[in-house]
Amino acid sequence: MDKLSQARMKINDIDARIAPLFEERMRAVEEVIAYKLENGLPIFDAAREDAVIERNLSRIEKEAYRPYYADFLRDVMRVSKQYQRSLVSAGTVAYQGAEGAYAFIALKKLFPHQTARSYETWEDVFAAVENGDAACGVVPFENSYTGEVGEVLDLLYRHGIYIREIYDLPIRHYLLAVPGASLSEIRQVYSHPQALSQCRAFLEPYRFEQIPYLNTAVAAEYVAKSKDRTKAAIASKETAELYGLQVLKENINTSKENTTRFIVISREPGRSGNRFSLLFTLRHDAGQLAAVMQVIAQNGFNMECIRSKSMRDLPWQYYFYVEIVGDAASEEAKAMIRQIEPLCTRLKILGAYIK
Repeated sequence: MDKLSQARMKINDIDARIAPLFEERMRAVEEVIAYKLENGLPIFDAAREDAVIERNLSRIEKEAYRPYYADFLRDVMRVSKQYQRSLVSAGTVAYQGAEGAYAFIALKKLFPHQTARSYETWEDVFAAVENGDAACGVVPFENSYTGEVGEVLDLLYRHGIYIREIYDLPIRHYLLAVPGASLSEIRQVYSHPQALSQCRAFLEPYRFEQIPYLNTAVAAEYVAKSKDRTKAAIASKETAELYGLQVLKENINTSKENTTRFIVISREPGRSGNRFSLLFTLRHDAGQLAAVMQVIAQNGFNMECIRSKSMRDLPWQYYFYVEIVGDAASEEAKAMIRQIEPLCTRLKILGAYIK
């Protein structure tokens, strides 16, 4: 037997010993996720992962192996997180739009082995999660260039749904058209209003007719089916491949750092993390909002953002969204919430998460 065959036999033997250890580790993962679900803890814990890698690297004697072992550990933990998410989602995750949409891409990054179920609107996604048709949903919450997705915030206010996790997806927009079309032939561009806004600097010189569509992927599907060389869509590269479109221009975002923050919504909130969010309404008394801000500050918490939103069915009345740096499960946070409650006509803890 030559040396190559001997080395391969060693690897086969090692792999055979790894397999039962992998199963043992995954059983322990099941215990971890059961505890996290019971206590509302986030799936992702960056500090824990860094500590695991640092501790285990010290066990590798050969210096040259250490960076590769760190990569190996990261892959193991990535698989672990995917499995934990699959247990959380119970197999079905809801999103708005069509396959190839940015929400679909984010969903597959978070839940690569789960069933993705498409719904026509964000309202439908919330309803599916609320009534149990889907264990959770993935929806856009904020864009680094165009700001908050106001309709989603309204849905969080109206529904008994919470945030479990956040995920930032870099957005790369492409101008797509039917095969054979040229840029000079394009007269109309279809896409979601947010995508059109995010590509304004590219679009303006061409004076295209900009036509808002429900979703970027649906817009691309429409252009593909139209077979019209004068129509184009703004969507992802994945969408071009999916619907057989050609890329006329790539990376047409005004901001090259364009990122959309997606949230994982569920019927139960995350209860631990390094950020947590509140929604609340106040009485129409002078100084009520200032009083809430003062309570947050006096308890040593930093408010990372605050937004006010109109309550459409009540003219000139507003609800407020705040994101706070800190752990919602801490005794300090619980004490702060108790002090805020009497100042509010409604208070909802949206959930805690790692950011």
